[in-house]
Amino acid sequence: MMKHGKTVQKRHNNIYGLFMIMAVFFVSAFFLTGCGEDNVSSSDIIKVYYLDGAGEKLVAEDYTLKSKKNDINAVIDELIKALEKNGEKDRLISPIEPDIEFDDYLIKDKQVSLFFTGAYNNKTGITEVLSRAAIVKTLCQIDEIEKIDFFVEDQPLMVQGESIGQMDESTFVVDLGDRGEPQSRMVRLYFGDKTGEKLVPVDTLVTYPAAEKMAKLLVDCLIAGPEKITDVDVSGLVRTVPAKTVLNSVTIRDNICYLDLGRQFVELLPNVTSDVTVYSIVNTLCELPGISGVQFTIDSGVRERYGESEGFNRALERNLDIVSGES
Repeated sequence: MMKHGKTVQKRHNNIYGLFMIMAVFFVSAFFLTGCGEDNVSSSDIIKVYYLDGAGEKLVAEDYTLKSKKNDINAVIDELIKALEKNGEKDRLISPIEPDIEFDDYLIKDKQVSLFFTGAYNNKTGITEVLSRAAIVKTLCQIDEIEKIDFFVEDQPLMVQGESIGQMDESTFVVDLGDRGEPQSRMVRLYFGDKTGEKLVPVDTLVTYPAAEKMAKLLVDCLIAGPEKITDVDVSGLVRTVPAKTVLNSVTIRDNICYLDLGRQFVELLPNVTSDVTVYSIVNTLCELPGISGVQFTIDSGVRERYGESEGFNRALERNLDIVSGES
């Protein structure tokens, strides 16, 4: 009996020991899994954008945030530091190069203003556009950020004499192509019907340089007129904007497109109403994401009327009542 009792006790000791080993294993696995570096939430992954080695296109690289996402200042600081370094073992070029000194930023109502020193103006052409796109596309992944604008020496960034204004991911409508090669996109333009009293929407494919601003491109298409459209039937449609109109500048801020046109624009067309002219531009630009209204100026001056159209001195919103088949 005593011999049998010792055997049972030994068996119990073996089972107890095995249990303890398994318990230690599972506890260790829990801590290794819970606290290990491999346990990264997908929400902590941000794509940081760089220029490729030739400086000809954007390349995204996955980056794991170390800061808590609810600490927006810490997240911005961390991403700015990531953008200041080259990516993929120095094979990708930083959009904020060492000689382009980042100065500060200001957050207000989901908008971030980035401040750079005067050295930023040394960036030109496709390199500047790609660098700006890389910064904007990186930071706009933060939930609390919807718009970004650039300032150089406390002044709004100017490119070719035009203020860039606020930007978001939709500002850069394509992943900018190699060497700034032409890109293509479907757009909606509004031209006049044969009576000159209604607008007709036209969906057409446009080809443009990668660095072109979409708002400027669309206005240029309206100035060129329907006769320049070749991929769809535009017979019976008429131009809505005087052919000699000069586009002085276009700036987008707070969802308003500020459009400054030359004095040629006030030479009214005889075959369309002034409302058709005005809203061909307004409706076309309001097709772009981030634009809900258009504010006109003529050679930087504000006018209360355009022909018979009143309220020309305020931001005008899309008007579907003037579109054929919409009323």
